Amino acid sequence: MSGFLDGLWREREGGRYLNRYDAGRALAVELKDKVAAFEGEGVVVGLPRGGLLVGLAVSNDLKIPLDFRSVKKVGHPMQPEFAIGAVDISGEAARNPMVDPSDMPSDSKYRLMVDKALERARQMERDLRGEHESKIESADWCLVVDDGAATGLTLLAVTKGLQAEGKKVHIGIPVSSVQAKEMLTRVAESFHALQTPQHFMAVSQFYDDFAPVTLDEAKNTLGQT
Repeated sequence: MSGFLDGLWREREGGRYLNRYDAGRALAVELKDKVAAFEGEGVVVGLPRGGLLVGLAVSNDLKIPLDFRSVKKVGHPMQPEFAIGAVDISGEAARNPMVDPSDMPSDSKYRLMVDKALERARQMERDLRGEHESKIESADWCLVVDDGAATGLTLLAVTKGLQAEGKKVHIGIPVSSVQAKEMLTRVAESFHALQTPQHFMAVSQFYDDFAPVTLDEAKNTLGQT
């Protein structure tokens, strides 16, 4: 994929991206000058699994090492696809401020849900890390990328986790909801989204190809760097 379009990215009509790699190339164009001003050594941190393909494009085009950060969302008991929270591999967690407390599970049940999500994040770490050494540990700053942000909770949890380890965190994504942008702008060193539409329904609506990324595809992506 590193030779995709031979360094040329063309904007598609309607603000849609061909796929995650295409979106990453567009993001790299936007971030090139901004990243050049960051001080110290950096790393692109893709959020598995979809964010890894976005991260690969950014890494290739900006010549910055690629790594990943395991994180899992905490889904609502009655609607698992709706995130009421998220937890980073470090154990740092984020709770959805938009959910009415009356719609949340009890504190004790929520803690159990966070613990289960943390174990899934740790399993993902074991599955993906393999023999790859972490490039995050030696970095001064991290450019955290994903394929988009609806609630922004996974990005928030990762940001908190990396900041707790002394890293400066910059966030770059192809598309964000207005709410996620407002939340993440407050916590990150800098926040960059190519699109922040007023009428946001789902990240997938901005992609022609938004197929799930398999574990093998994620491993292969990490193997290309």
